[in-house]
Amino acid sequence: MCFGLRTDFRGQLFPGSSELLAVADTLREIRTICTCGAKATMVVRQSLDGRVLTEGEQVSVEKSAYVSLCRKHWEEAIGRWPVKGPE
Repeated sequence: MCFGLRTDFRGQLFPGSSELLAVADTLREIRTICTCGAKATMVVRQSLDGRVLTEGEQVSVEKSAYVSLCRKHWEEAIGRWPVKGPE
């Protein structure tokens, strides 16, 4: 039995997570809720002044804040949503 985060603040799997997902017989999630009330599946890293960080080391020892969000609000926070079409 083990537990941990599946993805980092950039939405990329941690190396250990990919191995665990590959060999797990059973997965049980601890549910976290986004600010909108939906299931939170992603996390953003924020600087101390509240800016969302989209670059940096996967694991950081610098002071940061992490916020759990649903995919839609995570994509909005990192600048992927809404998807912009041709102008």
